[in-house]
Amino acid sequence: MLRVLRFLQTVDRRFLYALLMLVVVTPFFINFQLPARVSTATRRLYDTIESLPEGSFVLLGVDWGAGTRGESRPHTEALIHHLMRKRLRFALLAFDPQGKKLAQNIALRLQEQYGYREGVHWVNFGYKVDQENYLKAFGPDIIGTVKQDIHGNPLGQLEVMKGIKNANDIALLLDVTGSSTYETYIQFLQGPYKLKMGLGTTSVMAPEAFNRLDAGQLVGLIPGLAGATEYERLLGIPGKGTRATNSSNAAHLLVITFILLGNLAMVMERRLRAQGGAL
Repeated sequence: MLRVLRFLQTVDRRFLYALLMLVVVTPFFINFQLPARVSTATRRLYDTIESLPEGSFVLLGVDWGAGTRGESRPHTEALIHHLMRKRLRFALLAFDPQGKKLAQNIALRLQEQYGYREGVHWVNFGYKVDQENYLKAFGPDIIGTVKQDIHGNPLGQLEVMKGIKNANDIALLLDVTGSSTYETYIQFLQGPYKLKMGLGTTSVMAPEAFNRLDAGQLVGLIPGLAGATEYERLLGIPGKGTRATNSSNAAHLLVITFILLGNLAMVMERRLRAQGGAL
């Protein structure tokens, strides 16, 4: 018995690292869903998009890059899935230089699944600088401010922009970000034009964003990787958020299990030795 208890306390760390690697990698190849509760904040954003009439126009800010890709990409992918499923028109707008291309790739990959076409059902406004002054001009005159899409097509000639002149024509404003860009959106678009606004933000930014949700400036919020998993659950489409969360949860469970086993073995060994236990 003592040999077993001693073994549990002296397991070769190389074995533990190999097992940890296996546990981390496996969820990316095997899709499964662990029990999870969908938060009120995530469900509110989902329900808001569900309530929009077909053909409504949505502005999706994609203000993220490689640094927050692990959380922001699942947010963006889940939201584009939902917008396309609901047959909503949408535009991508980036105040991060990488966001333009990263979100473009997601939209191009998903459009065939839903029968969407760029320029007809969605458009990419591209990367812009000086968010504050840009949004000041954008609100009253979208066509005149953006002028053209990322391919150089005149914005006013695109079918997706039919009937869209200013911010009053936007049914919903969304921002996926790992920074404070959503604050500027609130200040210069959501507030002045009384727009419904939703947010997808990284876990470290979420506590501060909840203040905006409680104040009524946001209709819903996707907080971090957990929020992405919740949104994918609502959509019924397990994606990158679910796989990453499963990987993280499995790794934590493995570490906790070995900590408990090691400490339990130590306590039992001490008791056996105190009682004069034999091997």
